[in-house]
Amino acid sequence: MRSMGDRARRAAGGDFVIKLFGAVAVICSLSAPVGAESPLSPSLAPSDELSPAGVVRIQLEALRHNDDDDRGIEVAFRFASPANKRNTGPLPRFVRMIKEGPYRLMLEYRTVDYGVPEVTGRRARQRVILVGDVGVIAYTFYLSRQTEGPCVDCWMTDAVTVEPFTGQSA
Repeated sequence: MRSMGDRARRAAGGDFVIKLFGAVAVICSLSAPVGAESPLSPSLAPSDELSPAGVVRIQLEALRHNDDDDRGIEVAFRFASPANKRNTGPLPRFVRMIKEGPYRLMLEYRTVDYGVPEVTGRRARQRVILVGDVGVIAYTFYLSRQTEGPCVDCWMTDAVTVEPFTGQSA
C-alpha cells in the first residue's frame, strides 16, 4: 500500500509542497496536470492520485482560464460528482449557473487564498477566498471520495457553497 506521500510525489512528479499549520502537516500536491498541462486540457480528469486540494485547484484554475468555448467550465464540470451533476447539470445548465450566479467570480478572480483542506474519512471540505474586481467572496468546496462508477476512489466535488466573507483569512 502506498503512503499519502508516495501518492503525492508520484502525482506531482516528485514536486510537492508541505505546509505546516501548528502540529498538522498538510500535503498539497501540485499535481502535474495543473503545472504541466493547460488548465483547459481535455486530458484533465478525475484520478485516484489527486488529493481534495488538487481537485479544487484544478477546478479553480480551469474556471479562471475559461475560454469562448467554455472549456474551463467543462473541465470543472468533469470533476463534479455524479450527485452534483444530477443537481447542476447538464453542462449547458452548469455553464449558466457559473456565468450568471454568485460563482461568476470564479471566472475572473485575481487572487485566491486556499484554506487548509479538512479530510474526514471519505469526505473533505476546503474553503477558498477569491478576490476580484467585483469584490471578495469565500466559497467552501465539499468533496467525497467516490465509491462506485468509473471514478472509484477519486475525489470529486459534491457542492460549492458561497459564504459571507468576514475578513478573516481561510
